[in-house]
Amino acid sequence: MAATALAQVGVNPGSAIDGIPLNAPDDNDPFDTLRPNLQGRVDETGIPAGVKGFTHTPPAGWAVDNSKMGTGGVTEWAGWAFATDEFWSQAQRDQWRELNVRSRDVFAVADSDEWDDKSHTGSYDSTLITPKWAVTGGTTKNLTFQTHYHHEAGQTAQVLVSYNGGTPTVVKSYTAKAESLALQVPAGATDVQIRFRYAGTNNWYWTVDNVKLG
Repeated sequence: MAATALAQVGVNPGSAIDGIPLNAPDDNDPFDTLRPNLQGRVDETGIPAGVKGFTHTPPAGWAVDNSKMGTGGVTEWAGWAFATDEFWSQAQRDQWRELNVRSRDVFAVADSDEWDDKSHTGSYDSTLITPKWAVTGGTTKNLTFQTHYHHEAGQTAQVLVSYNGGTPTVVKSYTAKAESLALQVPAGATDVQIRFRYAGTNNWYWTVDNVKLG
C-alpha cells in the first residue's frame, strides 16, 4: 500500500519501501505465462474450490528436479510449485504468506510446511532450475530475483550456479529477501544455469519470482 501511495504522488521509494506499486509492470516474467494452466485445489481445504492458482508444470526451458523429494504429502506443494498469491496465502493463515509483497501474478514457491500436512515418506528436497543463459567468459553478470523466505532450523535454501554444464556450486545460502548476486563468469564459459534448491520438512517456505540475468 505504501509503495502504491508514493507512486501516485510521483515518489520513487527505491528500496526503502517493502513492496511494489500495484500498477508497476512485471515484464518478461516467464512464470506469468503459466496463468492459463493454473488449476484448482487438490488436497488443500482452506482454499475456495473455484480458485485456480497452482501448477507443477514449469515454464518453457525451466525444470524442477524432485529426484530427492519424499513421496506423498500435500499434492499442491510436492516440490517447487507455481502459484498466485490468492491461492498460496489462503493455504495457511497467520504464517506470513501474505507478506510476499514483492512477487506479482504467478511466482514459484517451495513450501515444506504445507507439504507436511499430509502423510508422506522421506523429506522435502526440491530444486528449481533455470534455462541455460548465454554468457561471456571473464565478465560479471547480475542475477536478480524477488523472494520471500521464512526460516526455521532444519531447512536450507541455496542458490547454485553451474557453467557449461559443470558441477553446481553454492553462491548463496541465506535468510534474505530481494537479492542481487554478482556472478564472476570464468574464462571460457559460454552459458550459465542457476538452481534454487530448498530442503526442509515441516519448516517454512521460500518463494522466487522475476528471475533475471543482466
